[in-house]
Amino acid sequence: MKILVYVLVPMLVVAVAATISWFRNRQPTSMEAGLDSFRREMRALSPEAAPNFRRREEPDAAPGRPPGRPSGRPSGPPRPPRPPGSVN
Repeated sequence: MKILVYVLVPMLVVAVAATISWFRNRQPTSMEAGLDSFRREMRALSPEAAPNFRRREEPDAAPGRPPGRPSGRPSGPPRPPRPPGSVN
């Protein structure tokens, strides 16, 4: 009988915890909750909600050259030297 208690008590605790978790996290089903959800989605999709992605122009950037790259070289670590006798 003691063995059965060791199995049933944890099962009961898990069942109670799962029921409480389900009850707290369930989706509301009222009409007002549906309207609120729709309103939140529409507000998120509205043009006013979109962030402004404007690039900042560098004062020393030449016209036609993308900002942030002062020279023609790509940024990053330098390349290792080529072995002697290699062709481009």
